[in-house]
Amino acid sequence: MDLDAILKLMDRAEKSSFTKVEIQSGDVRLLLERGETAPVLVSAPIVCPPRDAEETEGKDAVRSPISGVFYLRKEPGAEPFVSVGTRVNKGDTLCIIEAMKTMNEIRSPKAGVITAIQIEDGAMIAAGDTLFLLSEGN
Repeated sequence: MDLDAILKLMDRAEKSSFTKVEIQSGDVRLLLERGETAPVLVSAPIVCPPRDAEETEGKDAVRSPISGVFYLRKEPGAEPFVSVGTRVNKGDTLCIIEAMKTMNEIRSPKAGVITAIQIEDGAMIAAGDTLFLLSEGN
């Protein structure tokens, strides 16, 4: 299931009278739920592939695959998943993006070092926004 299909489904579900839609395709499970429920963590985390390389050689931009609210912490008061200088492995959680009351873990596309965090904790973001700069450096 590609991102455009998910976004269209979210838009369509928001305009309908349904309060819950659940879809499973292979090992990816998508649950859209409306109402006064607690946020739901999707079972398959989103891995952001690095897109266009930044101007700085050896650094990649990790971009948001969805629009929503950007969180560096699992919950208020918790330690951030990463900070500048943190060494990450491929698949490590970098942040959470909340979209339609669903908490989406954004995972590192490769091993490296976080060289910049481009978004403030709690900020609204759009799909395609640069979240982090990731370097393959030491």
